[in-house]
Amino acid sequence: MAETKNAHAQTIGIAGRYLIESEGNIFVSDSASGREDGTVAPEPTHYLLSALAVCALGSVEKEARTQNVTVRTANANVTSTRDETDPTRFANIQIDVLLSGVTQDIAETLVAHFTNNCPIYNTLRRGGPISVSVSVQA
Repeated sequence: MAETKNAHAQTIGIAGRYLIESEGNIFVSDSASGREDGTVAPEPTHYLLSALAVCALGSVEKEARTQNVTVRTANANVTSTRDETDPTRFANIQIDVLLSGVTQDIAETLVAHFTNNCPIYNTLRRGGPISVSVSVQA
């Protein structure tokens, strides 16, 4: 059975600030386009980049356990650049993973587990399907 996740966002009476609930987790997000006085909470891009970084590290740790390999430390840095000619998309998303305590070959195998299995990475990489529906409430 396919795993389904859900997130719900709602306005909270402060322009550009939203309350998000996702399966019992509650957090706040700001939108730069909706806030006149700058953002305080993470913006959607921050959550996307953070999700990629966490997915990378979680996948590396899981595969390291499977292979009975000890990774002393692991870091993931994710950077995005907006497309200058089309600001509705990213021109580039770069993921840099730094592992210590393993060889380059093992590090590449561990990171390959991430690139082969992370649904967020693979949806972005492949340009996966996405849809939007709109309705109104009286």
